[in-house]
Amino acid sequence: MILHEQDNEVVVIRQTDHALLSGFFAREWGNDVFQRPEPFESFRLAAAEHDNGWQEWEVQPEIDSATFLPYSFMSIPTEKHMALYQHALERILKVDHYAALLVSMHVAGLYDRTRATMPGFSAKYVRSHESTMVNDFVQRLKLQQLRLKVDLRANPATKMFTEEKFLQANVQRLEALDRLSLYFCLPTLGDSTIENVPVDYEGGEADWELRRETPESITVAPYPFRREPLAVSILARRVPKRHYADDVDFQNALALAPYAPIKFHLRRGKASIQSLLVGAD
Repeated sequence: MILHEQDNEVVVIRQTDHALLSGFFAREWGNDVFQRPEPFESFRLAAAEHDNGWQEWEVQPEIDSATFLPYSFMSIPTEKHMALYQHALERILKVDHYAALLVSMHVAGLYDRTRATMPGFSAKYVRSHESTMVNDFVQRLKLQQLRLKVDLRANPATKMFTEEKFLQANVQRLEALDRLSLYFCLPTLGDSTIENVPVDYEGGEADWELRRETPESITVAPYPFRREPLAVSILARRVPKRHYADDVDFQNALALAPYAPIKFHLRRGKASIQSLLVGAD
């Protein structure tokens, strides 16, 4: 669940809706500068479904006793956070092993301590006493990734895409789309940069420079999508900003809040020379 305060309200966006926006961006990726991700349908699925484990929790969200507001994607207890993503992986595994591999690699990255304090990254802050539990979970993810690679390499249709250059570029793309979608969900983020976005599978990269021209108009440079402008919307609900007594109190308030789309237009911006030269020889 993604939360931000606005006036006397709390704007609530579901993780699953944020992920669907990532999937929309994945569908649009590709132009003369940015090579389309391959295998394309598996990549689209990974982007759109990487947070689907939140689905049931967001029907009955729980309150953080420290804030009297619901847990956000960053504040939810670590053990529950791991269980949500384990559930997501189990779902995706039933549909597409390559998509599951990308999501497993993405999930492992959520527990990277170096990302936990970086604005725009969906990293999970891990307390020191949770380190052993988290390390065990990450090791299980890595074993899962090894098994998936073995299966995918046995299939001629997917063997090539298990090469390290494909996997790393696709995971970097997934993370870039995750951050881009979060940027639309968190208007408190000002002008931002998403670094090291793959341009191709040969090591070329660029930094996306995001600028808020108006509250409804955002530019990105260099521009990675096949259409311009892109009309973007994401569903949100607004609840009163107050202390909620318990889970049921908040759940009742959320159930009464109507969904409304927050709309944006994404356009091509003017890239700096530096952003265009990342990864160049």
